Amino acid sequence: AWGGMISDWSYTRWGMTGRKYAHIIITCGEGIFLVIFSRMPTLGSAIFMMIIFSLFVQSAEGSTFGIVPYVDPKNTGGVCGFVGAGGNIGAVIWGFVFLAVGNFATGYLILGFIVFAVGLTGIFTIYIDDTSHRKGSVVMDKSISGMDRTLERKSTGVEMIKGGTVTA
Repeated sequence: AWGGMISDWSYTRWGMTGRKYAHIIITCGEGIFLVIFSRMPTLGSAIFMMIIFSLFVQSAEGSTFGIVPYVDPKNTGGVCGFVGAGGNIGAVIWGFVFLAVGNFATGYLILGFIVFAVGLTGIFTIYIDDTSHRKGSVVMDKSISGMDRTLERKSTGVEMIKGGTVTA
């Protein structure tokens, strides 16, 4: 929930660019805390860092799904499927990394750097304009059955309930 709330708050302040920056920061934080976790000398410190790392993991997932509806608004379900499949692919890759290195600490260290590097790739998305229907820049196809036009220009569940709009 934290990642989604941070993403929504960033959107209300800075628009879609805010969501992107929030996602980049959270994902890079995830990588940093995974590297720190990999270097912990005691069980107590490792558990503490794992909790912090886990908060960033869950937040990155929330911020990811805060962006998903903007990728292709007419096909949000398909985009969600691809994002979910990407997570499964990542889990398989993590397993192979652990098989290759033979040491969990080294495996977590390598994966922390990979997560951080992947987080940085989000910087390239900053300059891509938001063309989703939620800012009114895409004309919705009226022939699509079940399309709720009341969602236009709404960015969060709270706005949909209150009926407010965001001007970003």
